[in-house]
Amino acid sequence: MTSAPFRFSRVRSLLLALPIILAACGKAGAPTNADIQQVVQNYMQNVNERTSDRTLGLIDGPYDPADLNVTNSDCTAHDNDVYHCTVTAVSKKGTHTAQLNLKKVNGSWTLVES
Repeated sequence: MTSAPFRFSRVRSLLLALPIILAACGKAGAPTNADIQQVVQNYMQNVNERTSDRTLGLIDGPYDPADLNVTNSDCTAHDNDVYHCTVTAVSKKGTHTAQLNLKKVNGSWTLVES
């Protein structure tokens, strides 16, 4: 049988570790290449849908989200949980580097204005 002081010590240790565990599961950390790729592909798809709406569905949008591959990113944390990221991506049109700002909102990464 476990003594009461030992059980209290284990519970106290767990309670002290809980904020660290929750931070690791929540907002902590910069977006990964895969996170950034998903955000950019979603953005491209939204642009395609708006373009298609304006052309009565007669032509496709100008972007192929499946063609995009984020190969490198370097993100730095700034105010309000926004990450400024230098992102390099490869597509059929070549390799391009851009500055993107991302923030995790309701558990999902999203592009934000600078």
